[in-house]
Amino acid sequence: MKKIAYYLLSIVIAGGSLTSCLDEDPIYTMDSKVIFASENNAELALLGCYGYMTLTDAYGQAMQEYPLIGSGFAWGQRNGSDDLPSLNCAPTTSDYATLWNGQYKVINQVNTFLENMEVSSLSDKVKTQKGGEAKFLRGLAYYNLVSIFGDVPLKLKTPSTTAVAAPRTPKEEVFAQIVQDMKDAALTAEKLSVGRVNSWAAKAFLGKVYYKMACLGIDAQANWQKAKEMFDDVYNNGPYKLEPKFGDLFGDFVVDSKESIFQLNFSVNSTACFNRASNRFAPSQSTTGIAWGTYKATKAAYDLHEGTYPGDPRIAATFMKAWRNRGGNNQKNPKAQVGDVLCPNDSTYMYPYVAYSFGFESDNKTAKEPVMKNGKPVVDNKGKQTPLQHVLKLPYELFPDPKNPSIEVLNEYKLTEGINKTDLAKIFSIDVGQQKWPHFAKLYDQNQVGTASHKNLMVYRYAEMLLLMADVYNELGNTAKAIDLANEVLGRARTSGLTPAAQPADWSKSLDQETVRTKLYFERIIELAGETSLYDMVRIRGVKYFKMAMELHNNHELTKASAEQYLKSVNVWHDRLFNGTAGLTDDYVKRNLLLPIPQTEISSNPGITSDDNNFGY
Repeated sequence: MKKIAYYLLSIVIAGGSLTSCLDEDPIYTMDSKVIFASENNAELALLGCYGYMTLTDAYGQAMQEYPLIGSGFAWGQRNGSDDLPSLNCAPTTSDYATLWNGQYKVINQVNTFLENMEVSSLSDKVKTQKGGEAKFLRGLAYYNLVSIFGDVPLKLKTPSTTAVAAPRTPKEEVFAQIVQDMKDAALTAEKLSVGRVNSWAAKAFLGKVYYKMACLGIDAQANWQKAKEMFDDVYNNGPYKLEPKFGDLFGDFVVDSKESIFQLNFSVNSTACFNRASNRFAPSQSTTGIAWGTYKATKAAYDLHEGTYPGDPRIAATFMKAWRNRGGNNQKNPKAQVGDVLCPNDSTYMYPYVAYSFGFESDNKTAKEPVMKNGKPVVDNKGKQTPLQHVLKLPYELFPDPKNPSIEVLNEYKLTEGINKTDLAKIFSIDVGQQKWPHFAKLYDQNQVGTASHKNLMVYRYAEMLLLMADVYNELGNTAKAIDLANEVLGRARTSGLTPAAQPADWSKSLDQETVRTKLYFERIIELAGETSLYDMVRIRGVKYFKMAMELHNNHELTKASAEQYLKSVNVWHDRLFNGTAGLTDDYVKRNLLLPIPQTEISSNPGITSDDNNFGY
């Protein structure tokens, strides 16, 4: 299998000793006086910069976990420490302080690397190539920080050993630096090893940067045009294509996908550079390793997709709704099947599915339809038969708005369906338990090794670029071209199953600009659900559209009923409404466009005070 081992380095002066830290705790320093005596020394140090992006306080965990659970489309227990999924963060929330520190570790390492490269005797060609790769990493780190926190300190030199005041830099200046870093990265070679930055990746990401700036109103008209120029170049001349099957993007250690613009590669054998996302998001007792299922997708997240595109093959690859039961974590195999054949009794089912049985005869021991083994009903140690389970799905075809299952329709469905007594509205709102929300399937690794996943991570992929490019064309008045680009993504989705699907159908060429703008906004949420870009995509269009996304959640009938039940029971296994009973005020939505500067940074950085924080904090 072809992959890159990233090295976290402690470099001794003059290129003397280079120590791999893949199997030990990383040393977060690079000697500022190091002299790269050879290209090999510089190469290992550069791999160390890549390595810092894969640590658990970066993309190994924090940059996957915290933006996703803070996107507004993830659910976590209501246990008093659920600031991010509740969209109710404070400067003292510890989770995203980890994220902040992880990205600045990358920045500090890159700064040191670039300073050492500059004073080395290596050729200009080597400096351009390796320096460009490093600058892409720095630009990516700053893009993450400015997207999540807004104005952030712009550090372009090796940090001093003593505390130095670093005030917040206006986002316009941070973006200007990101643009310059990406332009320098665009001078690298057109093709490199899998997992390494090349010129096309830099151009594609630069298009995203211009797009983001335009959305923020930073020289908007000029940046829409610059984004178009970058995207056009990549689209017409670059190496990227959509993967024929959507689900293949999320397999084990994918390394050769034409859709991957920039990705990070991991190892299950490292104690530092491993992917911990499956551990955090996979259902408990569903893998060979240790999974906690700490966070799930919201009902609104699932129903947006199901209700918009019924039968879309992407749904199965995006949301995990069932799995074979295991006896616990670190179990190599699932439990032995209950009867002669595999049946729903052997699995766990999540929203929008529920397992049910026909129950017992009047003696309460004889199942109306028992599980059979060796020709006889399966019984427990008290002689009670095990009822055979069936699986029922919410009847989306009956709802006036399939994106918002109606409790009234469900109550009528219970009375008229006539086969069972399953009360779907009650199960998915009033009742408690872990089965009330689906999981994000893209992060799931059935064959985990401990807490390490066999998955690499596409940080930026071609489908995202196409949907951003479509938005650019729409803003510039070419709505027909925007629709063509979106239809490329939809067309791939339709053919991603075993047989071609009817949905998602192509968009009509008769759609107007505002309709396409809105459809593209939600299409990015559907396409990128469960991925690292979701946090940014939900907020990238500002208050108006972010509020529309949050309204999907707050207006969801089953979610509202569950939140009301929480007020009566205070049980952690219930839903929440954003901003509670106060509702989605514009100030609340605006406040959640950014996270606050972490209190740890305010306390340690004399250049930032508590009064110098983002709106609403």
